[in-house]
Amino acid sequence: MIKANKGVITVEAALGLPVLLMVLFTWLDLSVLTYSMSFIDHAFTTAVMKNKKLGDSSNSVNVDYQKTLLASLNESGGLLGKAVVDQSSISTNVYYFKNLDTFTECNISHSQLSACADAFGDKAENSINMPIAVYNLTFEYNPLFNYALPKIDIKREIIAVQEYERCRFKLGKGAGCGY
Repeated sequence: MIKANKGVITVEAALGLPVLLMVLFTWLDLSVLTYSMSFIDHAFTTAVMKNKKLGDSSNSVNVDYQKTLLASLNESGGLLGKAVVDQSSISTNVYYFKNLDTFTECNISHSQLSACADAFGDKAENSINMPIAVYNLTFEYNPLFNYALPKIDIKREIIAVQEYERCRFKLGKGAGCGY
């Protein structure tokens, strides 16, 4: 009876060990994915939080919000950020709206913001007197182990009120509101 079962453990180990390792490496890859997404979400949120407060109340400073957003994102580095996120795939866009009505009209259609006629974007001169900004971040996640997960395009979006582009803060020369 014992001689008939000889080598069973070897066969079970040979068949089960690769499956177990594949499951463990997939779990590790998913853990790294969630870590990198939360890290980039935090960096993006912090960059937008700093970015929306740039400028001054006299409207004498023309701020390039997209350029400063990208610079803030490049400053924040992480333990695995550079290893799993392709740095050349990171792109940011900032779209500006004059008021809440134009913003809701663009969102009702469920189309891309770049196709919306009332969305002004990507240039510093487009940000003047535009109190609502939509910050977009797109990047590509490269898994550590390519057998389980493909490359993943991840998109994030934050809607913010530009502190010094609001009419309430406009003082002095050039203080007209964008209505």
